[in-house]
Amino acid sequence: WLSAYAKPGQVIAACWEDPPFFSSETDPLVGPGITASIGPLFGLWSHYLGDQWSIGDWDGFIAAVPRELADWQAHVALVVGTAEPSQNLREYDPEWGRAFITGSFAASCPHHVMLSQVKVPVLFTHHFRMIDEGSGGLIGACADPQAERVVQLVRRAGQRITYRSFPMMAHSMHGQDPTLFADT
Repeated sequence: WLSAYAKPGQVIAACWEDPPFFSSETDPLVGPGITASIGPLFGLWSHYLGDQWSIGDWDGFIAAVPRELADWQAHVALVVGTAEPSQNLREYDPEWGRAFITGSFAASCPHHVMLSQVKVPVLFTHHFRMIDEGSGGLIGACADPQAERVVQLVRRAGQRITYRSFPMMAHSMHGQDPTLFADT
C-alpha cells in the first residue's frame, strides 16, 4: 500500500516478500481468490477461535478440520500439531482472517488499482505455489498468472520491478532462510 500511496519521499523502494496479490481478494481480476486458497482455514479460525480468541474452541477447530477443509488445507492447519495451538497462532487474531474472507480487507483497495499507482522501485519475491488438482485451490500466496499481472501493472505505472522466483521457498523467506533473504 505504501509503495503506491505514501507521500513523496516517504518510501524510496519496496521489498514485497511473497505477497498475496489478487489471491487475497474475494473476486480477483486474475487467478484464484481467497476462498480457493487459504480462506477456508481463516474461516474456521474465525468461527472456532473468535475475534481476539473470544471463543477459543481449539478442540472444535481440530474436529472440524477434516470435515471442512480440502486435504492440503487440513495439512496446513494441523502441521504444527493438534495438542495445543502453536505460539504464532496464539498471537494471531482470527478477526484479521475474517476480514479477508468477507472481502472487507481489500474492499476499498482493489489490487489492480493499487498496483497501477506504485511510485517506487520494487523487489518482488515469489515463493512456493501450485494449484491443487483435487480442489482447484491455490497452495501458496500468489499464482503465476497473478504474479505476471503484478509485474505488468507495476511496469505500466512506470516503475522498475525486479521479480525473483523461489518456487521451493516457504512463504516466510526471512524466517526459513534469513541469509538468502538478506542477500536477495
